Amino acid sequence: MKKKNTYISVLVGVCACIGILLFGVGYFNTRRDPVSNAAADESTEIALHDIYTVDNRLKLISHETYKPDKESVLPDSDLENSYTRVSKIYDEEGMAKLSHAYFDEYNRLCYVLGYSSGILGDSRSYCEENVYLHNDTEHTCRYIYYKSNSLPYRDGFYIADRYIFGVSDFQFDEEGRLILSLSYSRDVGSDLNGYSEELFFSRGYEAEYDGEYLLDELQYYDFWGTNEFGAWEYGIYQYNDQGDCILKVITTEDEITLYCYEYDENTGRIDEYAYLVTDNWDLSCDDGSIYYFGLHWDEPAVKKVTADGTVEKELFYGRAMNLGQQHYLMPEEVEETVDDHMYTVKQGDCLWNIAYKSYGNGSYYDIIYRVNRSIIGQDENLVMPGMRLYVPEIGNAQDTKIRG
Repeated sequence: MKKKNTYISVLVGVCACIGILLFGVGYFNTRRDPVSNAAADESTEIALHDIYTVDNRLKLISHETYKPDKESVLPDSDLENSYTRVSKIYDEEGMAKLSHAYFDEYNRLCYVLGYSSGILGDSRSYCEENVYLHNDTEHTCRYIYYKSNSLPYRDGFYIADRYIFGVSDFQFDEEGRLILSLSYSRDVGSDLNGYSEELFFSRGYEAEYDGEYLLDELQYYDFWGTNEFGAWEYGIYQYNDQGDCILKVITTEDEITLYCYEYDENTGRIDEYAYLVTDNWDLSCDDGSIYYFGLHWDEPAVKKVTADGTVEKELFYGRAMNLGQQHYLMPEEVEETVDDHMYTVKQGDCLWNIAYKSYGNGSYYDIIYRVNRSIIGQDENLVMPGMRLYVPEIGNAQDTKIRG
């Protein structure tokens, strides 16, 4: 199989299966695993690793025995961090630490100003806004991250030219588990030292559950914001009757790896066996479907065929994933979220009364003119009905400093 560098991290913590592997705790009720290798049914006394050890298509590459540390820090993941922020329920202490923050009736964050950085005190600084649009009827949340290029202004006030830097759409199931995520960002593009002028698709995630069990998950990253291929990782999971994850198969462009797990109830320790797939391999399911894993670029890396012969899923090396995203630009309707900072000039308007309506102080009209000079032209008095003017944020620099 052709090697290609990928920069993908395994999502840890979002999925119950991964939590079980790390912490060795059976969170699920007793239930037969939905995805299983036929060999696992031969005997409860025969461990999977005993079967796989004699499979000449697999190569044992590691064996570790460990006792999970519940206090261990989980590997960092951008997706996991975003998911946590969207789903987090804040207590009173957590709410008090955030300046200019608004919460819904469930104490979920809806808006916060200066959450990550805030005014830095120099002449060219920026503030940040984080907006969370929860829709409990549709089980979705849109997370919008704004940056504002800010400049000092009179009386210690700043002005901020606000723009969207990133957008993520999250879809949850009725249990609150993440099943789909699509993210768009300016932090992409062929210039690794700069940002794109527009929002490009950057990463996606989707997961499938059967009851309490995670069946599979796909992560896809597109680093360049064009139709160039990014990187992907696909995982399949299998459980025993106690709800412990005993097998996961991880496919990337670099390799296909099997991980088998044995749990010692007496000592609380876990044995982990890792196998590298060295030839085409298949995994049978209880419902009669089969997963086929290929190593060659002219065949699917992963193909799922149902019992009636229907090809249900195909993933190929070197091909972009279709997770329902517009591959290039963020849909235009997202830009409508800045409408609360836009003003349409009406008959009889001038910059003075627009500033008065916006800020309660007509003398701030020069702020509006400064950021709309290309629209208004050289004469600040010639604002015409129908013009769409951007009305930037203003406020005291102290507003964007994080308390505590």
